[in-house]
Amino acid sequence: MPEARAFPTGGLVGRQDLVGREPTLRDLLERTFRQRNSIVLTAPRQSGKTSVVTELLERVRKEGGWGIYIDCQMAYDVEDFTTLVASATYDQASGSKGAFAKLADALRALPIRPMLFQADMDVALAFHAEKAQLTQTQKLERALVLADRLASEKRKRSVVVYDEFPLLRKLSPKLFDQVRSALQRANTHASYVFMGSEVGILEELFKSQKRMPFRLGTTIELPLPGAQEWIAYIERRFREFRHALAAGEAAELVSFTGGHPRNLMEACQHLLTMRTLRGSAAPEDVEVAEARTLDSLRLHFEDVWNDLDEPHGTRTVAMRVATGGNVYGRGRLQTRQIKRALDKLEHEGLIRRVRRGGYEFTDALFARFVREMSDRT
Repeated sequence: MPEARAFPTGGLVGRQDLVGREPTLRDLLERTFRQRNSIVLTAPRQSGKTSVVTELLERVRKEGGWGIYIDCQMAYDVEDFTTLVASATYDQASGSKGAFAKLADALRALPIRPMLFQADMDVALAFHAEKAQLTQTQKLERALVLADRLASEKRKRSVVVYDEFPLLRKLSPKLFDQVRSALQRANTHASYVFMGSEVGILEELFKSQKRMPFRLGTTIELPLPGAQEWIAYIERRFREFRHALAAGEAAELVSFTGGHPRNLMEACQHLLTMRTLRGSAAPEDVEVAEARTLDSLRLHFEDVWNDLDEPHGTRTVAMRVATGGNVYGRGRLQTRQIKRALDKLEHEGLIRRVRRGGYEFTDALFARFVREMSDRT
């Protein structure tokens, strides 16, 4: 039997499986760490953004800097977000996971507040002193600038990643404004990477002059690996497991998934499992692996589809995009309804504009699923 993660179908992807990402990683390291520029990293859902920035932060650390990762979806309110930022920052700066929490415990154990304290205790006091001393807004600002402040004191450079950044809008309507106000002044020794699954919202936040984080970072799209890069990788991996592919099989898997990393890995794993269990290859294996891949994703696709019930007409517009029809074609939908539907699909990163003036789905298999829904109706 092959090892459980012969093809990584979930979670972070190791360096050996980051297909076609090396040019992007070199560019990101140069921009963020060496030139200290902040960026907005966009890409379709489950296309490897987190794996790429995880490798980026590892390279930052190898060059002597601090790589700080903050997953915004782990915060449930502004206070929680504040603690999350402060903890991730101080833990990286101290070189010890959980160091920030230990500082808080040590401070609570003191019978009185110290009049004189070392720099580490100063950090803890900033976030764990009595409420009367610091407002929540002040705590948030101190947390946001902490990476730049500590890096300046230690003569370091830091790169801070805010993953799922658009989700912060759900915590407070003022939060984007507060983030920009703090970070645009805290960039002497720190740079920032903003990213998230809701690609349309992320791009609008940083491109529109009406939005709070406007001009805080330069937008870079994370390109998908090329077909030939995928084919070389897939064929090599199958040879390593002594199940060499026939001519054209790897290309068929890439075409079927549109080169989407998560879906392609899923299809490869299905194919490898079948041939390992049987001990031989059959001509219909690729087709069966593709069917199993689509079946395994169907529940997720149904959840996404159910979320498209609002605004009115979104599903109809999605079907038009999936089938290659005119999105403004004849029907009961008015132009403003179609525009709202397109905005919804774009904001959630499900579709993107293409050069010929139309739209296409970012996930080829979800487009296939939508076409099936269109056929049923």
